[in-house]
Amino acid sequence: MKNVSVIYLICIFLGAGSLANAQSASKCFRADWLQGERTVNFTINGSKVAGTFSVGSGDDHTRRDATYEFSGTLRGNTLTVAFADNKMPDVAPSEMKSLIWTLVKSGDKESLRIKFHGKNYQTNKYEDRFADFESCGSGGYTALAKTAQTVHFAKGASSASIGLKSHSEFQAMRSPATFLINAAKSQSLEIRADGCTIEVYLPNKKIYEFVEWEDKGKKTFASPRIDRMLIEALPETGTYLIVLRKPSENMRPETVTFKATN
Repeated sequence: MKNVSVIYLICIFLGAGSLANAQSASKCFRADWLQGERTVNFTINGSKVAGTFSVGSGDDHTRRDATYEFSGTLRGNTLTVAFADNKMPDVAPSEMKSLIWTLVKSGDKESLRIKFHGKNYQTNKYEDRFADFESCGSGGYTALAKTAQTVHFAKGASSASIGLKSHSEFQAMRSPATFLINAAKSQSLEIRADGCTIEVYLPNKKIYEFVEWEDKGKKTFASPRIDRMLIEALPETGTYLIVLRKPSENMRPETVTFKATN
């Protein structure tokens, strides 16, 4: 009888361990800002959450990457977190305004929504806004290019405009708007999309970087731009991937225009 009891207890402990493992899950979300990449990694164990918020220095070589530890709880799709030593992430010039975050699902896609106080580039005023961090697995070149719309120029034309109002997932900040355009080396490429950040990936699948300014031999490189990007001489011949993102849910971009000239 004792042997049976021991075996029964072992089964209980093993079952409890299996249940705990089944409830454990790791998640990663990221967002590309003009000031650098922001990444949130955390592990869920039951209702408990522990993770890190990383702030990339981007092209600001005077700053280092920084990582901030947090812990908290998960209730439904709501995360309530607290940072170690009450040290909030330095995301200047923006400011994190809430420690209550939301997991948002759209089909098989999941994003993390966090409130910040930052600049609205349409009104040039500072306001509270929500930023959606996309799943780290959905941010790579392959995933971005998979749903991209190919840009076609009419015969004899050097520019094309595409409406953005019908891009519901983009307007709702659940996914970026992506486009593919074929261009030749040394051509100029201009992209205009008011109220959007603009990223360009080269045919070699690397993000395009340019020197934003140079002072005393020190160069500052940048990648995304707001509203307009002009590449005066494309470095390669091939297919370029253009990624548009909304910096704020309050913005309602209407059109993106592409212009390629020799």
